[in-house]
Amino acid sequence: MEMKGLTGSIVGLIIGTVIGIVLSIIYFVITLFVIKAAADIVFAENISVDWAVLAAALVTVGSMLGGAGLRRGAID
Repeated sequence: MEMKGLTGSIVGLIIGTVIGIVLSIIYFVITLFVIKAAADIVFAENISVDWAVLAAALVTVGSMLGGAGLRRGAID
């Protein structure tokens, strides 16, 4: 009986991790589009893809870590 609960917990953990990764990738792509579009509008020239990806990665990591810190008991 206890093994069934453990297996269910592991399956739930794997499913939650996969969903989190997929949502993070979607958020990164949307952020990359917004940064690229904003740079085109503000600076009226194309920004290098390297810098756009770096900026989107930093914004994504910052928002993920910041969002994790807002949950109660996440950082103790």
